[in-house]
Amino acid sequence: MRLRKNIRALWATSAAVAVVVGPSGALGQQQSAPAQLPEITVETTGTPTPKKASSAQLTSSPSPAQMEAMPTHSSPPPTQPFAREQSVMPQQFLSSNDSARLFQSVPGMSFQTGGGVSALPYLNGFGDDRLKVVVNGMTLTSSCGNHMNPALSYIDATAVDKISVVAGVTPVSMGGDSLGGTIAVDSAAPLFATSGEGAIAGGRLSAFYRSNGNGFGATAHAYAATEDVSIAYTGSTTRASNYEDGSGREVYSSLYKATNHLLSAAGRSGNNQFGVDFGWQSIPYQGFVNQYMDMTDNKSFSVNAHYKGQFDWGFLEGRVYRQSIRHSMNMLEDKASLGWDMPMETRGSDTGYAFKAGLQLTEATQLRVGHEYHRYRLDDWWPPLAGAAPMMGPNTYWNINDGKRDRTSAFGELETDWSSAWTTLVGVRLDRVVSDTGPVQGYSPMMMYAADANAFNSLDRKRTDTNVDVTATARYEPAATHAFEFGAARKTRSPNLYERYAWSNATMAGTMVNWFGDLNAYVGNPDLKPEIAHSARASAEWHDAAHRDWHFKVSGYLTYVDDYINVETNTIGGAPPPGRTKLRFVNHDARLAGVDIEASKALGYAWGDWRVSGVFSYVAGRDLDADTYLYNIMPANVRVALTHTLGNWSNTVELQGVAAKNNVDVVRLEPRTSAYALVNWRSSYAMDNVRFDFGIDNVFDTDYELPLGGLSAYVYNRDAANLDHARVHGPGRSFNVGMTVDF
Repeated sequence: MRLRKNIRALWATSAAVAVVVGPSGALGQQQSAPAQLPEITVETTGTPTPKKASSAQLTSSPSPAQMEAMPTHSSPPPTQPFAREQSVMPQQFLSSNDSARLFQSVPGMSFQTGGGVSALPYLNGFGDDRLKVVVNGMTLTSSCGNHMNPALSYIDATAVDKISVVAGVTPVSMGGDSLGGTIAVDSAAPLFATSGEGAIAGGRLSAFYRSNGNGFGATAHAYAATEDVSIAYTGSTTRASNYEDGSGREVYSSLYKATNHLLSAAGRSGNNQFGVDFGWQSIPYQGFVNQYMDMTDNKSFSVNAHYKGQFDWGFLEGRVYRQSIRHSMNMLEDKASLGWDMPMETRGSDTGYAFKAGLQLTEATQLRVGHEYHRYRLDDWWPPLAGAAPMMGPNTYWNINDGKRDRTSAFGELETDWSSAWTTLVGVRLDRVVSDTGPVQGYSPMMMYAADANAFNSLDRKRTDTNVDVTATARYEPAATHAFEFGAARKTRSPNLYERYAWSNATMAGTMVNWFGDLNAYVGNPDLKPEIAHSARASAEWHDAAHRDWHFKVSGYLTYVDDYINVETNTIGGAPPPGRTKLRFVNHDARLAGVDIEASKALGYAWGDWRVSGVFSYVAGRDLDADTYLYNIMPANVRVALTHTLGNWSNTVELQGVAAKNNVDVVRLEPRTSAYALVNWRSSYAMDNVRFDFGIDNVFDTDYELPLGGLSAYVYNRDAANLDHARVHGPGRSFNVGMTVDF
């Protein structure tokens, strides 16, 4: 069929044409597997974003072929500075099924170690809740005191078709209740048959094996469509045992198993397209090396209805969604062997809607307005252990009882083409965030719980924040060979429920509220203020006119954050864990600054096409009140990749280098890590409807410490007096193979 031929042609083209205008992975990113090598074809990365279509193009009725290509999910405005969007190719899944790893192509991106499919992304020093993370248009919340189920963990990497990022200065239509930027993943847009083609159907099967950790998995994708109706299904399963580091030591609590399903149906009529997605997930176990707890079950179900229409006056988009989560934690085999046992249960739900309209005021000016609502509910309780009273019984411990966080938003932004060279985008957003929670109780009425619970229950716990975001950006493209981008923004974020409402000063309870991987104990603060970030960002890029030969881009940024949510030492309650500390969330002022540099050059033809590309990233962060370094800041890192393609065969060798992490947060007792370098290799061969992928991660089996890896809870418990041994190490060498069949 035509679609099969198009897919085959796309794969053959990706193997035969080495047009890599931007590097595929920021060097030294925090990861459970080495970074994906640059084997993707990037459409806009590192090149000037295409100019906005004329009003005639925006208001005219799209052809069936254009409707076929219309994205179901929102993407960055086409002229938005600091935005990048790229397609995902099958070979990106060879090293990891974690969807967060798909962003390894973005300069300034790093990852805090989590579970095998639950890394926490960081962008230019801002991570986790400080980033707006969107999955198929849905804003999802981590329903766990350890953030074991972040938004990107709810879609397998094999189901992702496109990723997009806007760093720092985010349009108000794309970001709210966040500071560092917006990252989004989207599954494939629905396919429709062209006029007169009748019904079409097809699909894809893929499987992989990774030697380190004995990881394996499979994915199935199938679709069927007519001219007006489309249905598709993607299902995947993956599992792995504990991996080994470069010295052959087992990294405990790094095993996982996950199964994901996504069923999508869509229809179209004229210029209108509508659809609904059903997603469900089961993770029966997932180890977390740098947490006291492991995930012992995670089940979710989501419904996501969406609409997009084109009209004479512009466009209209709408979305209504709900996701429910049932999450359990305890200790898997490794930590259970230490005698640990502590069941914890969580129930959460995200419900929301979002509507956006674009009004073409003139040929050169478009006004976009929108309204959003996001409702989050959370219950977090810890069942008692038989015979463990009064420390862990006889009552149920309520960590968060009937937690509520509701956000109502409205925004407007104006995009103007002043000339063929100048484009500006200005916008204002208003967010009203209301949070509250019910009364709590400890395991028993003993003083270590009763005093804190009584004090918390006597509070008026309802908090209302009124947050204002303002963004202004400009793009100047005086010629086809260079462009400049400028931007400034005021961005805000309100505290999450755990930051405000985790209530117990007891050491044990505090260690269960920790999504930082440092094994410290944390307690919340109901009086936290929203964070307010004042950011400035600029970039300059030069390239050949055809965007095929060479490219160079440098971006710099500076952000001051008023009321940054950091920590101070908590002296209330019992003693801290050995060698660790107790902390309380507080508002401080902070500053972050950094630079990203990316470049590429075609080297010519010699038994194939050759290209070299590279990226360098550096960020510095400081708490201005405590005069300390900020926590979880990735050290300077660089990556250089050499790519070779010959017909249907492609090869890439990648060198990653990471500087030593010496600027650490002394309040949190953050560990230092040593500098390291890794070499990775990928090879792919495509023929007809089959693709074979081969790779070696960490070719020389280098032993290295993860700069954002934290401490191993298992190793710490066995030797708390020697924390150097507890630093989490990255994976050693892994031989990976995969095969994909299109039908």
